[in-house]
Amino acid sequence: MLLLLVRHGETAHNAVGRYQGHVQIELNALGHHQAIRVGQRLAQRSIQAIYSSDLVRCLQTIQPLVAATGLPLTLDQRLREIDVGLWEHLTIPEIRASYPGNYAAYKQNPGATVHVGGESYMQLQHRAVAAIQDIIGRHAPTDTVVICAHGGTIRAIACWLLALDVNHYNKMWIDNCALTTLRIEDGHIRLVSLNDNAHAEVAFVAPCRDVPPTAQGTIA
Repeated sequence: MLLLLVRHGETAHNAVGRYQGHVQIELNALGHHQAIRVGQRLAQRSIQAIYSSDLVRCLQTIQPLVAATGLPLTLDQRLREIDVGLWEHLTIPEIRASYPGNYAAYKQNPGATVHVGGESYMQLQHRAVAAIQDIIGRHAPTDTVVICAHGGTIRAIACWLLALDVNHYNKMWIDNCALTTLRIEDGHIRLVSLNDNAHAEVAFVAPCRDVPPTAQGTIA
């Protein structure tokens, strides 16, 4: 089984470094373009199921793939980004000024620190991993499943998979609409790729039956 984890496209908050957490922020123009590109890439795969966080930035990101495949979309709130509580809409300088104690605690121990009015990365990891395990249990070993989620969520899942303390989540980065691939085989879960964003750099060309596969210029 393959799990293809997709981070949502860019939002206006992403573009200026504002925390968004569970707030409903739509994709900006670049984000919609990114969603089309990753949808084109994934539509070339044989996909059996599509899951997503229920936040609008993920719903807009995954819509081109849903339209291309005709597959139903299953929503799971457990795939949401971390709930940053009162940090929503704020930049890091604004957070330092408004919540200096909470921010200092977060810098010291980001995994265990609960954001004011929100949750911790440990809590995020617990719910996200439970969602991943449930999804794995629903599908056959030969299935390929796409999951649209968030940067913090995907990094928390990667920490779990690699048996890393969740405090290490911020040593990883996931670009908007990048892919992270997990392979499940013989009871083992392996990280195949992290932050694969090749589709953002390679021009997409639709496959042509008359051209050999090595010359098609399509994105793997």
